[in-house]
Amino acid sequence: MADQKYAVNALEELIEVARDGQNGYRDGAEHAKDPQLRKFLDAVSLARAKFAGDLESYAVRLGKADVDRSGSMKGAIHRGWTDLKTNLGGGDDSILSSMETGDSYAKEHYEKYINDNKLPDDILETIRNQAQTIVGTLDRVRAMRRERKVA
Repeated sequence: MADQKYAVNALEELIEVARDGQNGYRDGAEHAKDPQLRKFLDAVSLARAKFAGDLESYAVRLGKADVDRSGSMKGAIHRGWTDLKTNLGGGDDSILSSMETGDSYAKEHYEKYINDNKLPDDILETIRNQAQTIVGTLDRVRAMRRERKVA
């Protein structure tokens, strides 16, 4: 059995990462000009909210009664930078660039806990599935950026 305190700390970190993703994608959707991009960003934001909720359930089950449901200061700064670039004319490409940066960050954090193999199997399975989705989204964001450069 994995160390309970370690598991709660890992979950708290990943919850923060998921909330940052939720907030970042929601913010990107609010600024996106392309309606299809806005719809995609909204959908990813909702998926990241579900990620956070699922992880919060595990943390509560492990005894963490007051799970922090906000994102990180780093995430807030990243969103502010994205807003600034967008307002200075960066447009939808700058939004996608920021989503790519954020998901690369998320991928690293998820991989850290997947690779150390110290979490209970049910939690590990959930974060593996979430990490797979993040990688798929990251690939899609990169493809969207390439398509926009060609067009």
